[in-house]
Amino acid sequence: MRASVFIGDIADAEAEAICTSTNPRLSLMMGTGAAVRSRGGYDILRACETIVSREGPLPPGSAWATTAGTLGSRVVIHCVASDANHRSWDATVALCVRNALECAAHAGCRTVAMPVFATGHAHVNFRRAVETMARTAREVSTTVEQIVFVIRDEDDLHVVREILGRGVPVTRSEPATASSWADENPFG
Repeated sequence: MRASVFIGDIADAEAEAICTSTNPRLSLMMGTGAAVRSRGGYDILRACETIVSREGPLPPGSAWATTAGTLGSRVVIHCVASDANHRSWDATVALCVRNALECAAHAGCRTVAMPVFATGHAHVNFRRAVETMARTAREVSTTVEQIVFVIRDEDDLHVVREILGRGVPVTRSEPATASSWADENPFG
């Protein structure tokens, strides 16, 4: 499996599957979830609400595929990167990677864009999360051909390159389309 890095809004990442790092309620109110909902539309949120109403609070590490709405990807995979108290562990990050790759393969996707799981709302150390994700991706047998590691800004690129290798391909959002994952205020 190949790896690359995309710097910018996850909704701009070019991949057949885009992952969110979310909570057990799939609320899509912050971070990557808000970016995907904002850019892909409320059909994504409605699909998440259907999953949660059917399954109840979702277990940490699980992954759930939904429509991509108006995004350019085929599916959005919602990875439950924390428990209900916004806590996470390396094992949860690893499960998110494994289960997201399984979801992507099941949907016939060859490329998957993943944020660095649990480093936002769950406060997992960025370096440790990238190390866990890279190690897990190397261990998994899958038909997925490429993982795009999505990071928000240049400040984290040196850490990702130390772990994935200095030669890892890097692309960036165009300045006109780049946005913060927290730009949209859900409260008005």
